Amino acid sequence: MKNLLTFLAITLFFNGCGADKEPIAAAPKSLPSWYTNPPQSNSQYLYEVAEGRDKKEAIANALDLMVSTLSTTIESEYTSHTTARSGSIESYQQDVDSTVRTEVKAIRISNYSVVESTRQGFRHHIVLIKSDKKLLFESLRRELDEKITLLRSQESTIKTKNVVEQLHFYRQANSDFVTIEQTLNVLYVLNRAFDSTPYLQATTHYKSSYDLLCSKISFDFKSNSDALNLIEPIKAGLSAKGLLIQTRNDDFHLRIVIQANVETAQSMGFDLARTAISLSTQDHTGTTIGSNKLNITGQSTQGYAIAKENVAIKLNRLIEKEGIESVLGLSF
Repeated sequence: MKNLLTFLAITLFFNGCGADKEPIAAAPKSLPSWYTNPPQSNSQYLYEVAEGRDKKEAIANALDLMVSTLSTTIESEYTSHTTARSGSIESYQQDVDSTVRTEVKAIRISNYSVVESTRQGFRHHIVLIKSDKKLLFESLRRELDEKITLLRSQESTIKTKNVVEQLHFYRQANSDFVTIEQTLNVLYVLNRAFDSTPYLQATTHYKSSYDLLCSKISFDFKSNSDALNLIEPIKAGLSAKGLLIQTRNDDFHLRIVIQANVETAQSMGFDLARTAISLSTQDHTGTTIGSNKLNITGQSTQGYAIAKENVAIKLNRLIEKEGIESVLGLSF
């Protein structure tokens, strides 16, 4: 019994001694000077700092920032502030609020080096990167020339394809040139002597070729009796894109064949028109270049004729929602 009381007294003594101790907090890691006061970009190099959850993300953020300084349409707003807490331990906290709006793909900067990199804490990495302006200019121009050369090679072979494939090529080329125009802006910022005229001429060429081809394409229709009421929604979808509805027979003419099979039924007081729709688009030789199958159920409380018209209404909504190309199974 005496031994037990002695043990309890010792235990209470040590617990009492530890009761007034406060937990030791780890001192926050100070931000390095290269981050709080980074080198300024000059005539030879571009510099940028950024943070991320790991080194890879921090580098990607730094590259985004570097691109944003080159007058692209990528808009970045970074707000940062550093505060010092009072006390014997000085600490820094940096809050970075970033909003990035992108109208085009980010221009890829592959010519860069990581000057400084450090892990500040859990899921917190900071980096300083730099890029040689001359080398960056040369690499971007080389990539641009390669892209132009590839487009010219593709254009030389696309002339033998059907009109929809040609239209798809020129639309894709125009999409590529949106990025190219941003690259031209960067090249000019890097080298004020850069002449963008040949590239701008190529931009004009592909846009005018697309517009010219659109003006030449025409469509007409063939259908069975159950599909007659489906022609108008498809006509409206094509017309909304500025495409012609005509009866012709040339390389730029396409025919849309619509077949519908309607099954009538009743359910919960509604008249139903369950309609299986087959769409195929043919070129002037009769070759199918696009197709799609749809199942649409029309309903009405006023008879099957109204239920059948409801199918056309639903088809029109589908075209408005997904686009006429998707409904027809085409890409132009």
